[in-house]
Amino acid sequence: MIDTWTDGLRLPLLMSPTRIGSRVVKNRIVSPPHGTYFAAGGRVTDQQVDYYAERAAGGVGMIVVGNMSAWSRSKTGGGQNYAFSPDAVDGHRRLADAVHEHGTLLLAQLWDGGRQGSSRASHLPLLSSSPLPDTVVREIPKQIEESEIADMISSFARSAALLEQAGWDGIELLAAQGYGLAQFLSPQMNHRQDRWGGTPENRVRVVTEIVSSIRSVVTKDFLVGVRINGDDMIAGGNTPDDAVATALLLEATGGVDYLNVSGASNENYPLWIADMGHDTAMFVDAARKIKDEVSIPVMVATRIKDPLIAESVLAEGSTDLVGMNRALIADPTMPNKIESGHLSQVRPCISCNQGCVGKTAAGGQMECTVNPRVGFEGTTIQGRVGRQSVAVVGGGPAGMQAAVVSAERGADVVLFESRDLLGGQIELASRAASRAEFGLLVEHLKRRLAALDVDVRLGVSATVADLDPFDHIFLATGSIPWRTGFSTHRPDVHAIPGHDLPHVFTAVDAFERVQHIGHRVLIAEDEFQGHATTASEFLAQNGHTVTLVSRSTSVGVWSGASQEFLYKRLRRAGVELRAHTWLDAIGERSVQAYDVFSGQTVDLGDFDSVVLATGSSVDDRLYNALGSDDRVVRIGDCLAPRRLDNAMWDGLHASDNLSIVGTALTVVPS
Repeated sequence: MIDTWTDGLRLPLLMSPTRIGSRVVKNRIVSPPHGTYFAAGGRVTDQQVDYYAERAAGGVGMIVVGNMSAWSRSKTGGGQNYAFSPDAVDGHRRLADAVHEHGTLLLAQLWDGGRQGSSRASHLPLLSSSPLPDTVVREIPKQIEESEIADMISSFARSAALLEQAGWDGIELLAAQGYGLAQFLSPQMNHRQDRWGGTPENRVRVVTEIVSSIRSVVTKDFLVGVRINGDDMIAGGNTPDDAVATALLLEATGGVDYLNVSGASNENYPLWIADMGHDTAMFVDAARKIKDEVSIPVMVATRIKDPLIAESVLAEGSTDLVGMNRALIADPTMPNKIESGHLSQVRPCISCNQGCVGKTAAGGQMECTVNPRVGFEGTTIQGRVGRQSVAVVGGGPAGMQAAVVSAERGADVVLFESRDLLGGQIELASRAASRAEFGLLVEHLKRRLAALDVDVRLGVSATVADLDPFDHIFLATGSIPWRTGFSTHRPDVHAIPGHDLPHVFTAVDAFERVQHIGHRVLIAEDEFQGHATTASEFLAQNGHTVTLVSRSTSVGVWSGASQEFLYKRLRRAGVELRAHTWLDAIGERSVQAYDVFSGQTVDLGDFDSVVLATGSSVDDRLYNALGSDDRVVRIGDCLAPRRLDNAMWDGLHASDNLSIVGTALTVVPS
């Protein structure tokens, strides 16, 4: 993908202005709604202002702030903004001022979760069109009654009026992705036979009445958009043809300024934020069907993270605006880089879903694996360091990131890597077909190293003598996989009998010594980094018959919100999955295994090779050889074996140890 991101390449459609209602959007790039969970007590925080202000400064045409509760029953208990609260107006005004300073439009997506919400904070039942649970929350909701619908409609209108009072440019109603309003639109979710259900006109009525109510309390220039599903992608749900009918009914109100097309719901969560194993631009065809039938502007999002793809869908006439959410999380300056002809400098999103979806789904604030500054925009300010010399030992993600950031700050950097290629473990992971986009990060960092004239020395194992001349030494020597099969399930067993047999390998071996791996392979997983599952997929795509066992209650628990995607990929690859199973001993051909709950023997069959993925130890050999040396900072797995986001964080902050020269400060872009 990024091999086509060349400097000087112009994207005239993407960077051209367009009109929504009476407002002009300076370009076609939109930061669509997403939950950052940066708010506190329903109010805007400095963290939230800094986050959106940086994206506005980066040149995005329009920002739609997501996950804003439109009435008190929409509160989930943490990190949300309360659009319905007069107490939040001052903070909303401060956010509007910060965004408008850069000529960016600011809208709010008004949200109600319905059965996809949470009753943790309110202790009240969830409300939905019908008393049917979804497949994630699984709480049976109360069927919303007439008086509650009326209260919801009026609260949505009050929220819009308060936002206009705070200086915002408009709102977007979330009637997609299975949330509250979408639960009325979908026949799969709405089984009512009153005026709120049954026919398409009745199912859309709650949205049209909200639009009418909002229009009665705001000025004509205040924008009103609606996000709808172009395809529910579930049996009994709305099809693309149904979505066109819904779009026409919404346009007919005369009160809707644009449509934002998405798809899916909790029934196939999180498909609307699909990871790197899925196609790009997933809902463009559905958006095109809608655009062909309506006269108001249409926006589309989901896995459109390549500016060239964004340009192409505009050129095809599929949409008027492009939502590039994760691309803007990864690089908030992407629009400015496109405009200035520096496309090669854009930091790519790799759709790993570890920092964004993964963190928020686990109840935390949003982060970004490739951009560790997310959520810290107001604090990660660093100055130039002058001509200090820096040695970075190790060319994995932590080492590459540290080298790039140090060079950007003015240091003279030499990067030593013992292998003949850069990327470390993520280069290995990118060899699995569905994990190929990890390679985008490697290629981006390689580009930055070259552009910054970093001296990269491949195939060189740095010695103490090699490092003697440098002012600072950043050790990113990684970790060494355990070969013993040690498991947290049986900490008293330090090594599985038979772990030292010649047909027993580590997950790293599965990539680097694949020619030595036999046809029938057993992979044992007890780790939290995805080595076992990625090796399983890689070996299966290379013709091996793979069985993957995990001592946990399910395979790939580390994958969080993307676990269902992971299961589907592995099963499509032919990998047999066995959870809550572990190994007693490894023989020449057979493996003794047992169920971790019952202790009963499990017959797994015979295998030609066994791959153990149970963790690793820091590679501290060079660190120990250097002894007590104030120049040395360890980063990445050399400090502690963790995940990619930790490696990127360490790499960003390694240069905090350099001495700032002068008073001029510069925000580090990588």
